[in-house]
Amino acid sequence: MDPAYRTKKIVDLSEQELIDLGFLGDDVAPHIKTFVEKVRANPAHLGSTVTCLTVDYLKRSSLGQSPQQGAMGSPTPHPISEAEILYSQLSNDPDALTVVSPNLVSKFEQNFWYHGISSLPPKLIWRSDIETNPFPIPAPGTSLSKIPAKTALGVFRTPLNAVWSDVAPRILASIKARGFKCSALQTVRFSTAEEGKEETLGPVVVWIAVHPNTTSAWAVRDATPDILQILADEQITDAVVEWYEGMVQRLVDLPPRRGEDNTSPGSASTLA
Repeated sequence: MDPAYRTKKIVDLSEQELIDLGFLGDDVAPHIKTFVEKVRANPAHLGSTVTCLTVDYLKRSSLGQSPQQGAMGSPTPHPISEAEILYSQLSNDPDALTVVSPNLVSKFEQNFWYHGISSLPPKLIWRSDIETNPFPIPAPGTSLSKIPAKTALGVFRTPLNAVWSDVAPRILASIKARGFKCSALQTVRFSTAEEGKEETLGPVVVWIAVHPNTTSAWAVRDATPDILQILADEQITDAVVEWYEGMVQRLVDLPPRRGEDNTSPGSASTLA
């Protein structure tokens, strides 16, 4: 692709330019053509972030190529998932990779902190270890498959298990006192798999869901010290508090970590 077009927005180009770039036309893969047409038809929603580099990334990724490779053969492309589209937009948007005021978490971290736990993972609002455990930002051209993937696991045989029945109501009371619309409160641990590294198991997380678009990172950040103090009162000092957006209809027990006794009592899940 002509370097002069890398940062140009799809919606600013003529149809002939898009054909010349291989983004439209009879020989273009249907899923790429559909994506480009969707962007052009809805510029207010996608037009500000989708550049030629974004489409080129999707085009090469669907062919199993890196962004630097040329077309070598024509393997059958896989359908582009919503996660891949979002990743291509955010990973090529400098503003999404940094914390932009008044936000406290980058847009990229909000959307990919929970990458891997489901096909549509929730959005992170805030976490208490954000200063000591920075989220890695991908280098340009990094494939979505290289992003660390998490698995949500149950919590077993930790000091918090023994006191959770007492701690959970106090945390819920603290949340309600600040007027948050809480969907769920539970404990979880995340294992993280990253290419070329051993899988790691993270700390116990007090995982709090609030209704989407009802609060801010600033508000939950200010509420977090009270929750950490409740935990500290029970000598729980190594847990992390994470807030996310979610409308939870039904909660189920999280699976134990591989190799652990699944008869061990897990932490109770509580709807607010």
